[in-house]
Amino acid sequence: MTDVKKFAQAALLALLTASFVIPTGAEAASSQQTSNTVVPASTKQVADYSNLGSNDPSGNSAPFNVTTPGYVTLNVTQNHSTKTAYMYYSIVTYLPDGTTTSYGSSNIKGNGSFSFTTSKPLPAGEYFIRYKSKQRGRTSGTISVTTP
Repeated sequence: MTDVKKFAQAALLALLTASFVIPTGAEAASSQQTSNTVVPASTKQVADYSNLGSNDPSGNSAPFNVTTPGYVTLNVTQNHSTKTAYMYYSIVTYLPDGTTTSYGSSNIKGNGSFSFTTSKPLPAGEYFIRYKSKQRGRTSGTISVTTP
């Protein structure tokens, strides 16, 4: 009888010890490999402009592609030779009927480097950055996009 009692105590002790060692959410190892790979963001310069003035046509645009859907950040540098630069930027896509859909725009006043992010995630596809100087005189700068 004492052997059964000792066996029961040893079994209980082993069970209690195992419950402290094995986490409650533990599962058997799976032979399947899973991956949650995150594609790194990519930044690409899409335009380099110089001597834009407010009287220039508003047809300036620069194309870029989005291969992974998500938010896009527009990075600009702008400088005016004698005044404060004042530029308008918008991100659009052209629809089959010739109209456009806007994914964000910004009026940026100042000399230096600036950025803004789209108001909504962009699906994969081709997009354009429209840009125009709102300042008299001449503004120069660069435009790059950071895509997911």
